[in-house]
Amino acid sequence: MRRWLVIAAIAAGCDDKPAPPAVPFPSAGPSATPTPTVFPTPAPPRGLNVVLITVDALRADMPWVGYPRAIAPNLTRLAEQSVVYTHAYALSSYTSMSLGGLMTARYPSELPRSGLATSAFGDEALMLAEVLKAAGMKTLAVHGHVYFQGDTGMRQGFDDWRVLPKITTLPAREGHIVDDKLADMFIDGLATHGSGRMFAWVHFMDPHFAYARHADRERFTGAPDRAVPPGVTLGKIGQDLKNLYDGEVLFTDAQLGRVLAFIEKQPWADRTAVIVTADHGEAFGEHKSTFEHGYTLWDVLTRVPLLIRVPGLSPARIDTRRSHVDLARTLCELAGVPAPDSFRGVSLLPELGGARPPQRDIVIDMPYTDQAPRRRALIRGHDKIVVTETEELPQLFDLAADPGEQNDLGRGERAAELRRAWTEVDRALPDFPAPRRGKRKY
Repeated sequence: MRRWLVIAAIAAGCDDKPAPPAVPFPSAGPSATPTPTVFPTPAPPRGLNVVLITVDALRADMPWVGYPRAIAPNLTRLAEQSVVYTHAYALSSYTSMSLGGLMTARYPSELPRSGLATSAFGDEALMLAEVLKAAGMKTLAVHGHVYFQGDTGMRQGFDDWRVLPKITTLPAREGHIVDDKLADMFIDGLATHGSGRMFAWVHFMDPHFAYARHADRERFTGAPDRAVPPGVTLGKIGQDLKNLYDGEVLFTDAQLGRVLAFIEKQPWADRTAVIVTADHGEAFGEHKSTFEHGYTLWDVLTRVPLLIRVPGLSPARIDTRRSHVDLARTLCELAGVPAPDSFRGVSLLPELGGARPPQRDIVIDMPYTDQAPRRRALIRGHDKIVVTETEELPQLFDLAADPGEQNDLGRGERAAELRRAWTEVDRALPDFPAPRRGKRKY
């Protein structure tokens, strides 16, 4: 009942709205506490349309941050017009957990869920689309992932929810290519709803394994350009897969370019914010047998691109680490809609407008599922600690000296200090008691 009171309060434009009490999340040192800015900044526009574009398995090492292959010319042009976050982090390394967290501004562990890796979330979880719809915005979502054919809970709040028919678990393996069709469907949806205020979300799919072959793939099968952080090498299998993946990214970028070109021609383009990010990254053997995504929390799986283009704001590059937990509040503020108290995170609008970005801890969360044990990571400054419930010792990496996470510093006083910080954060983060399925004991 309280959830619907929250929605009703937003619809009424009431700032003093009833809401579920915010869960306390302690400061784990000075860097974890948002610092009010005192720097003069442009006033970012509000009351905008919001177009959110997520790309499945899109890695952070894109051309606008130095990747040597020109695999995303349209996104590169968008980056030149945007505030670019070079160290943005998804909330997890699996689609359901990452996007469920993004859409609720919560950590996946604290959401009511089914306990499966492809988790369904309880309808009591307040979703971003519900908040924006209650404020009078039209809401559109377009998907080509088999996960979204089911009752995931993420459909809540969408007026228009479109999923490509006959999608399979691994469409590319069966010769299906979907992102051109998704672009068509999304452009049609934008044309349908663009006359009023709108929140529109599309999740492109083709960079997800298995990788299809495209006509432009040959340009990526030459010398193995640097495809991973310094100090990391790929074996032949990993490099061959990376070549195919890069061809998939190029194809998806072309479809995304069609969407951007359509938006730019519309009379509402100058009142529309565009955000591009990913649900997670992708691995190609940088860590021994780790391929694809999910289960673990390496940076190649959790660090993602983040481009935010806001009318009237200058392009910029922000190297400070940021989390997807901040996105829902940011999108609410861009739309001119009060964010509910249940949303975690901090709006990024001040720093989008030029304020100095304060340091904050990053928490990455993989709840236990039917396929993997529980893992959580904490990034403080350049230190990253990963604690897995089935392993006695944590892993600790210095991301400044070792961006490829090849040198585990998980013993000694430095690790003990980070483990204490991790414990403080972990204890403050609720863990919804989702059922543990199957015979595996963790």
